[in-house]
Amino acid sequence: MIRDNIGSNVRRISSQQLILAFAFFAGFFGLLLVSWYGTRLSEETSDNGLRDKVEMALKYLHDLQVPNRHAKSSRVFCWIMTQPGNFERALSVKHTWLKRCDGYVFVSSEANDSLPAVDACVGEGRDILWGKTKFGFRYVYDFVDEYDWFLKADDDTYVIMENLKLLVANYAPKQPLYFGHHFKTIAPEGYMSGGAGYLLSQAALRNFVEEGLNGDVCTAEFSGSEDADMGNCLHLLNVTFGDSRDDTGHNRFFPFPPQEHLKPHHLKEEWYPEYVKYPEREETAIGENQTDCCSDLAIAFHYIDNMYFMEYMIYHLRPHGLSKNE
Repeated sequence: MIRDNIGSNVRRISSQQLILAFAFFAGFFGLLLVSWYGTRLSEETSDNGLRDKVEMALKYLHDLQVPNRHAKSSRVFCWIMTQPGNFERALSVKHTWLKRCDGYVFVSSEANDSLPAVDACVGEGRDILWGKTKFGFRYVYDFVDEYDWFLKADDDTYVIMENLKLLVANYAPKQPLYFGHHFKTIAPEGYMSGGAGYLLSQAALRNFVEEGLNGDVCTAEFSGSEDADMGNCLHLLNVTFGDSRDDTGHNRFFPFPPQEHLKPHHLKEEWYPEYVKYPEREETAIGENQTDCCSDLAIAFHYIDNMYFMEYMIYHLRPHGLSKNE
């Protein structure tokens, strides 16, 4: 397999490091200043209004440190499966959530320098997705020592990277781990939905390429479905299937858009309930006609037809009077 100009085909997002460092130290010294001022204030006055303002400032400065802590921790490489006919869609991925990955590349059937995309040397169609997936992971294996986690997603998947890094913060990338939306059928331990995106640790990627692909464990098709084939392969390699639910038992990876999961009794007549390993909650909690289906720290949604809408709703829109972190 020939790879030309690998370095130019992959975007490494390292220019943010100086900004993050500056923000961290500015926030740290600001926190010290406000803490000192708050202590003096509590000693010298009983004005509850002023103390409340100081406490609010302290909370705000504390919240500013959270993204910095996550940014300094796990490094995530993202590769996106796309095709030439989806160039505009892929571009919207690049301009939104993908910029929060620490490195990324698109895998297509044609090379494209502007995305960038590499040519998987295969055609297009569902019947060749397993071959395309194997190519993608072989390609990113060249960077296995530079990153801790490797995310595969489709060009209609939207990912909240901060929440993904929160998920893996307590896991060691040198352990063979596999996270995503867990379906319980077809393969012995089931598999993670391809559309919702799935995540391999550094060790899992090593096992997949070095033992699974370079050997004969994962070379043949198992089911004809890329994601089920991946689940079967990682089962044979003794990779641990991680539980990606949050502390309250809510799912964080989703194979459909938010509006589908928020419908009461959604997809009950379809195949979904028979497949999903961790059923979503049905009790009404968010509103009269909405279900308590989804984690407040959701990571990924599939079948997103407008990446910019998701970007705006998650990172920009907020009620007046609330900070971005409230």
